[in-house]
Order: sequence, then C-alpha cells, then structure tokens
Amino acid sequence: MEQNQKPDTPEEEYTGILGDYQETPEEPASTETPVQEEKPKKNNTLKTVGIAVASAAILGCLGFLGVKLWNSSDRSAVQPETSQGEISENAEPTSNPADLLPPNDTAAVYSENLEISPNLMACFYHDILNQMSSAMSYYGLDPATADLKTEKLPEEAGEDKTWFEYIMEQAKNSAEQLLVLQEAANAASYTMTDEDKQTVEEKLSSVDVASYGDDVTEEDIRTMYEMQMLASSYVNHVMDNMEFTDEDLQTYYEENKKSFDTCGLIGYNIYFQTEEETTADAETEAGSETEAGSETEAEFETEAETDLPQEEAKKLADELQKIKEHDAFEEKVKDIYLNYEHRDAEILDTMLSQIQSDAFTYQEGFELADWAFGGEAKVGDTYMIENDDHYSVYLMTREPSRDDTSTVNVRHILFMPSEDSSTSEEENATAETAGKTLEDCRKSAEDVLAEWEAGDKTEESFGELAEKYTEDPGSKSTGGLYESVSPGQMVTEFNDWCFDANRKTGDTGIVETSYGIHVMYFSGTGDPIWKTTAKSQMKNEHVDQWFEEQKTLYPVAMNDEIINSIA
Repeated sequence: MEQNQKPDTPEEEYTGILGDYQETPEEPASTETPVQEEKPKKNNTLKTVGIAVASAAILGCLGFLGVKLWNSSDRSAVQPETSQGEISENAEPTSNPADLLPPNDTAAVYSENLEISPNLMACFYHDILNQMSSAMSYYGLDPATADLKTEKLPEEAGEDKTWFEYIMEQAKNSAEQLLVLQEAANAASYTMTDEDKQTVEEKLSSVDVASYGDDVTEEDIRTMYEMQMLASSYVNHVMDNMEFTDEDLQTYYEENKKSFDTCGLIGYNIYFQTEEETTADAETEAGSETEAGSETEAEFETEAETDLPQEEAKKLADELQKIKEHDAFEEKVKDIYLNYEHRDAEILDTMLSQIQSDAFTYQEGFELADWAFGGEAKVGDTYMIENDDHYSVYLMTREPSRDDTSTVNVRHILFMPSEDSSTSEEENATAETAGKTLEDCRKSAEDVLAEWEAGDKTEESFGELAEKYTEDPGSKSTGGLYESVSPGQMVTEFNDWCFDANRKTGDTGIVETSYGIHVMYFSGTGDPIWKTTAKSQMKNEHVDQWFEEQKTLYPVAMNDEIINSIA
C-alpha cells in the first residue's frame, strides 16, 4: 500500500452462519436528516452511516482479536489429550489472582495449568502488528523500520500511548482470553474436531513465518492458531447450547423494541442560499462583465438557480409538508426537483428511489428518529426540520413495527470451478489445461442430484452427500445446512431460489452463482427475522456474562517485565 493511502476497512471473516455466500449487508439508513455527503452533490439520498476516520480503521484492524474472540471467524485452539464431549459444570477455582504463581522464570502469561512463553507472546504481538500494517502505513510508518516503542499513536486515536503499548495491550487481551477459554475447554473435555485441525494446517501452510520476527518459529505460530481455534470453537459450542423460550424472546423484544423495529419514510431536502452565499453571489455578479449571447446567459442561469432563495424554499417546504399521500408527495418532489431546482431529468427515477426507505432504523439522539419512533407518528403524518442551508420534509409511509418475515433453512452442495478455469468454448475444450470449468461443476452437480434422487430422497441423505461432496467449508460439517437465512443475505441467485414464493419443503434444484454451481435442498421456513435477531443478541449478551464467570474461575497473570522486553 502506498504510504499515504487510506487503509481499507478490514473485512469480516466467516462466522459460521452464512459463510462465504453472505452478501455484504447494506448499512442501516441514518436517522439524521437526508443531507448530502457534500453539498455540491445534492442527491437528496437518505444518508447511510459510514466511518472514514483513520483512527477508527486502526481499531477495526483489531476487531476480531479483542475481547470478543468468539465473534471471530478465525476459530483456532489447542488440542488437549481428551475426547470431545459436552460442556461440564465448572469446578470451584483452585486459585485466585493473588495466589497465582508463575510456573517458571520465563513465563510471559500464565494461568493455573497453562503458560505462554516469550516467543509465543511475540507471535501474538506480531500477528496483530501484521494486521495493522496498512493503518500504520497511512500514518507514514514502516512497521519494519520504525521504533514502535517511541512512536506515539496519532492524536485522533485519542490515547497517549506508543504503537508498541497499544499493540501489546491487544496481544495481552488476546493471550488472557485464550488461556481462560482453553482452561474452560479442558475442564469440559472439549477438543478440536478433525475439520478444526485441518483448518489450522491449511492456514499454517500459507503463513509467512518471517513476518513474525526473528525469534518466532513455525511451531509458535501453529500453537497460536491452535489456541485460537479451540477457544473460538468452544465458545461457539457454548452459544449453540444456549436455549431461550418464546416468552424469553418476546420479553427481550418488548424491552428493546426500538432496536428491532423499522418504519417507512420518504423525505426530501430543499436547499436555499444562505445570507452569506447571497451576498457573495451579488458581489460576483456586480464585479463581472457578462458577455452578450444566449449560451453565456444559459450557463449563468443554470448555476444561479441551483439553490433557491430561502423564502421560496420555505414556501415549497410548507406545501410539501401539507401532503399526506405518498404518490402526491412524490409528484410534488418531482415538481420541485425539475421546475424549481432545475436538476437533471435523466436521473429523476434514481433520485426518487434514493429518498425513501421502508427499513428506517432508530438511532438515539436524532430528531427525526425521536419523531418517527416516539409512538405518536402515523402513516400520512409529515415532519419538517430546518437546517442551516436546507429544509428537510418527511412523510411516514409505514409505522414502526418488527420484521415478521420468515427466515428459511436450506442445504446446498457447492462445486467450484478452478481459479485458472475459463467458461469460454476454447478453454472448456481443453479441460486438462484450464482446470475444473464451470461446465465440469454443472455436470458434477447434475450427477449428485441424480444420485440423491436414485436413493430415498430424504433431507438426511442430502446432508450425507453434502458432507461428502460440497466444496463449501462453511457448511461441510453441517451437511450443507444454513439456518435462519433472511432475505438479501445470500448472493442474488441463491437468495432468489430460496425465497421463491412457490418454494416448498423438499424442493431441489441447481443454481449458478459467482461461486460456482449449487445443488439446492429447501429444508423449510424458520423463525421470523426479529426472533432470530433476538436470539443472536441474547446469546452474545449471555456469553459475555459467561466469559466474565470463566475469568473468575480461571484467573490469568502477566509478567510485564518479560512482555515489555519483546522486540
């Protein structure tokens, strides 16, 4: 990355729910007035929330290595010499932090039964450092040459620390978390699965050992990967075993209605010239010599009429606010857009689609959200907000409610073409040189579907074939199953097949997406979206509480003298 290039936002990795086939969800519409990103654009779009500051990007680099390792897709862990089993009740702690003694003079971090060596701690440190390299480059730092023990974080990070202190703090958090979770997993006789072990080996095969510093070995990196895998896998296991009744979920919804509900709004910004802009325009006009001719006059008029006088803008806003029907509101917006603001007619339809939302979400502290979710606004009600340089007028098209749309459960068997394959006829004619082509994948999909149809044609037998054939690592161990899938979360073709209005339990089919060819099996509908969201949120809250209990049961101590000596 070039030195002053802004770092990209780190991508979320696989979470075990929607796998690699989840489309990036749209950001929720902001509850601020639909102002533009920059005034000259004036597209009247209901603005989405975004993060552009570099300090946020720094923190984002550490998002899956911080306190909540179980939200990580990097499921790594150490394998104790016991068999995998159910969660057992935790015993009383055998020690407390004050009584905890280091097992030897070189342990950097340690718990009752486990320790992390200086080399392994250096491995944790460099793992985070490697992930932060793009953010550091943005600030002109080369991680390979900069003295990170003296270089301070940028002011916008809001912390008076050196880069070393900041990165090592994250490494210490990760080390503590991993030791606590490994102690808990060992006590429950929980171990890695064969797939977990294979994932560790695959990840290790592509690692650059040299990027972890001179003292870190491949075995240190393997140990770190195994610790991460076991810890995350065990927490996922704990969460999978959490159960909530319908009454629990309904109560949670009632207590957090605003975080679940959405409403429908259409809104438009009518911009006006401020007093300062009017004065500046008058001075420019008085001091310029305008050439005669229709072309020059037309150019001047187009610029001058971009913003309206405030009095005229207020009159139009008042007229818009009196309208109570969606279609009439939209027609008035068209009139203002074309005949008063003289905007581009060619993008009118696009603009109209951008100024309305049927999934407007609540955010605390915003005037529009307080009105929309305050309990009194009804369909047909309007609301105006006066801003420094524009009036925003909104019409409610749907009152706040939770999303009762049903999710679906679906199984699939994926066949992926080789990276070097081509779908052209010339390349397909020479499969040996082109690798596995899309046509090869389609043939494999047809053969597997035929194999299933020749058998007992049950969901169980489909799952067995998925475990045998699928090339989707995110669903191989579950027999190709994805549960509680909501509309829009899968790639388009996959999504359209799942949510076809005529889809019935037991339906099968073959679908082509950008990932390859999928053999599909429709398992049926699941819980409504609000209920799956409530379950997810409740699990996260409960596992947070559970982890705090584990920290008490399995305390961890740090040897800061050794930790701070790491280069």
